[in-house]
Amino acid sequence: MDNSTGSRRPLGRRELLLRGAGAAGLVALGGIGVLTGCGTDGSTGAPEGPPRAGGRLRSAIAGRAASVDVLDPHRAGSSAGGAVSKNVWDKLVAYNNDLTLRYRLAQSLEPNADGSEWRITLRPGVVFSDGTPLTARDVLWSFERMLDPAKPSSGDLAVVDMARTRADGELGVVVAMKTPIADFGSVLAGWYCYVVKDGSTVFDERTLPVGTGPFALHSWSPGDRTVLRRNEKYWDGPVHLDEVEIIQIAETEARMNAFLSGEVDLVQEMSYLQARSLDSDPDAYVVTPPAGLMGAFQMRVDEPPFDDVRVRQAMRLAVDRQAMVDSVYYGYGEVGNDIYGKGAPFYNDSLPQRTYDPERARQLLKEAGKHNLTVTLQTADAIPGMVESATLFAEHAKAAGITIRLETVPADTYFSRVSGKQPLTHIGWWNYSLDYFYGQTMTSASPSNGTGWRRPAWDAKFAAARAEMNEQRRRQLYFELQEELWNEGGYILHSFAKRPDAARKRVRGVRDGVPGTDDWANFATTWLAS
Repeated sequence: MDNSTGSRRPLGRRELLLRGAGAAGLVALGGIGVLTGCGTDGSTGAPEGPPRAGGRLRSAIAGRAASVDVLDPHRAGSSAGGAVSKNVWDKLVAYNNDLTLRYRLAQSLEPNADGSEWRITLRPGVVFSDGTPLTARDVLWSFERMLDPAKPSSGDLAVVDMARTRADGELGVVVAMKTPIADFGSVLAGWYCYVVKDGSTVFDERTLPVGTGPFALHSWSPGDRTVLRRNEKYWDGPVHLDEVEIIQIAETEARMNAFLSGEVDLVQEMSYLQARSLDSDPDAYVVTPPAGLMGAFQMRVDEPPFDDVRVRQAMRLAVDRQAMVDSVYYGYGEVGNDIYGKGAPFYNDSLPQRTYDPERARQLLKEAGKHNLTVTLQTADAIPGMVESATLFAEHAKAAGITIRLETVPADTYFSRVSGKQPLTHIGWWNYSLDYFYGQTMTSASPSNGTGWRRPAWDAKFAAARAEMNEQRRRQLYFELQEELWNEGGYILHSFAKRPDAARKRVRGVRDGVPGTDDWANFATTWLAS
C-alpha cells in the first residue's frame, strides 16, 4: 500500500465544517473498511445473506496483570483496556485508517481565526446506555477528568485552559487553549479522549459505568475478561451481536493457542508467522490493516551510555532494517527510518533512509570512547515480534562490536514497569497524528517520554508547529522537528509492521482497523453467521 503523505492531511477548518454530514453517513453505514469474507486480506467473498442478530463473540487480546488493569477509559493502558473503552464509550472525533478525522459525538469542530479557541457542537439525540442524554456537561466533566495530573491522560488535553472553557447551550462547548492549536481534532482523537457521563467517578466491577458506545458493561474481571451486552440505545446502530467477551491473554503464543483450540472466535495481536500459517486453514481468515505500527527500541538520551549522541547514532546503524522486516514480520512490514508516523500527515519522507553500517557504527563508538560496548535490553513476549526483533538486533549489533544482553521479563507488566524506565527497552506506539504523539512522548513535560528527550528549543518549535494555521508552514516546522529527532533522538525505529488479526469464517463484519483508529477492535458491525 502507498503510505505517501500527499493525500493524508488533517481536516482544515473549512473541511471540518463541510464534511460533517458525509463522515456521519459513512459511520451510519457501518464504518470504513468492513471485512465480510475470507483470505489473507480478509476481503474476498461476501456474507451469505444479511447480517444475523444474536450470539456472543469471544475475542482474545493482549492484557495486563490484575494488579494494574483498570476499567477507567482515561487510564486504561493495554490493548484489552482500549478494546473495552472503544466499545463502551465514544470519542468526539476519531481517526480513519489514514489518520484523517471521522466525526463521532461531535457534529462539528470550528476554530477561531488563530486557533486559540474552538467550538464543539455535539450530535443531537445521543443518549447513554441508561437513557441519559449526552450534553455539554458530559464533555466538560470528561475534560476535567482527563486533565487530572494523576492520570496518564493528562497530556492529551494539556493545551486546554479549563478555567476559560465553558458550555454554550446543551450541545455546545467553547474550548479555550493555553496556546493556539491548528488541529484540535487530531488531539481529540487520541487514545484516552473518551466522553464519560457527567459525575462519573468510580469505574470498577461494582459500578459498571455507562457509555454511549455500541455495547454496555455487563461484567468486568481485572486482568481476566470483560463481558459486554448490546446497547439498545446506541445512536449509530443497529448492533448485531448480543454479547462480546474480551479475554485478556498477555502472551502472543497463548492467544494463538486459544484461537486454534476453539476457545475464542477472534484473536488480535498474533505473531506474523502465525498469520502466515493460517493461509491454508479452511476455517479461518486473516484480517490485515492497511498501515503499519512502529516497531522500535528506545534509548534514554539522559542516561549513559546513550547520553552521547554518537552512541545513539551507532546503535541506529547497527540494525539491519530490511532483515528485520523479512525475518520478523514475514511480509507484513515496511522498513522504518527512526522517526514516528509513516503515512501520517506531515511525516518527513524526505530524510535519507538510514541503513545497516556496522563499520561506521564501530567508528562512532571509538570516537565516543565506547568501543566494545555492552548494553542490556529487557524484552518480553508482550506484542508480536518483540522477542524476535530483540534477538535479531543482538545478532546484527555484533558486527559493530556491540554486545546486547537480552533479559526476559514478564509480558503483562512490561509496558507499565519496564518500557522507558531502563536505558534500552522496546516501545510500540500505535498510529496517531504527530500532534498527539509528540504531545504524549517528546516534549519535556510529556507523560510518556520514554527516551528522556528534553529540549526547550524543540518544545518551542513544536508549540509553534501545532499552532501554525498555514498548512505549508506547519509542514515545514514538522519536517524540521523530525530532522532533529532523526539526527539526535532516542528511537531506533526499525520497522512499521501491519498487525494482523484472525477470525473464524463464521465471524463477519470485522473491520480492518489500524490500531489507534476508530475501526480497530470495534465490534459495532460484527456478526456471527449460523
